[in-house]
Amino acid sequence: MLKVLTTGRLAAKFYAAVQANELPVQLRLVEHPQQSDFDWADCLACFPVSADFALHRIPWIHSFGAGIDGFVTRKDLHPRLRLSRTTGDLGQKMGEFCLCHLLNFLQNCHAVAQDNAASNWQQRPSKSIRGQTIMLLGTGKMAQGIAQTLQSLGANIIGVNNSGHADKPYFQRCVTMAAVPALAAQVNCIINTLPLHESTRRLIDLPWLSHFREALLINVGRGATLVTDDLQPAFAKRYLDYAVLDVFDVEPLPQDSWLWQHPQVFVSPHQAAITDVHDVMKSFTQALHAYELNLQSEVFADISRGY
Repeated sequence: MLKVLTTGRLAAKFYAAVQANELPVQLRLVEHPQQSDFDWADCLACFPVSADFALHRIPWIHSFGAGIDGFVTRKDLHPRLRLSRTTGDLGQKMGEFCLCHLLNFLQNCHAVAQDNAASNWQQRPSKSIRGQTIMLLGTGKMAQGIAQTLQSLGANIIGVNNSGHADKPYFQRCVTMAAVPALAAQVNCIINTLPLHESTRRLIDLPWLSHFREALLINVGRGATLVTDDLQPAFAKRYLDYAVLDVFDVEPLPQDSWLWQHPQVFVSPHQAAITDVHDVMKSFTQALHAYELNLQSEVFADISRGY
């Protein structure tokens, strides 16, 4: 029977859910694991763990999060590791988060809130989401959830991926990153969902943003994809009109960061799609079936690509 080690946040709830669903695994829940626990396991199911523990004996890791950079960047992984991730209902959650902030932007809610604070009665013009052009960086499961939500209300969705193929649901078209400058002027909102690896690190910088005009930027991917200090000149030059940031280079965001007080920035504490045990169980069960039968599944990452 497959031996599964779980630890850290959500581990106790995951343990209870596995037991309640009578999954065919031998599960060990450890609050303060030792190296012997990792050596015992055939599978590790958790969020990223300390680098003090070696993982090279474990052939399968299931990440409780959708992001896997905390695992793939390690140098001590099993040579034939299969790495699965949690997607669950995170795409829908992320779609609702992006819809909320896109509507706030289109309805001028931030300006109205400032008027309220100053007891200032002033009507602010609004725009409909119908006909807005949304550019989604990435076309994976999270991006598909966002695209489905926004497309259902009449937005035009452009996906950006490595192939440029429009074979993903809910995208009107897909392009490669090289095609972005030619399309940028028509884009009303940029939503980043890209995973973090060397090709995406610091990708969103001032030269890249210079192709856009008064756009909304929503970052729900990874903080290090964005050059944060380039936002201020991007606002000044009107490449961007507003930024909603859910992820950051350093988390929690330091109290002395300029982002907290800037009137064109909304700081969100990494809550666009908070993983719960339902999400974990949905993806883990799918991954367990595929792993035991040595099948391919969309929940397994391509480690060579880092996502």
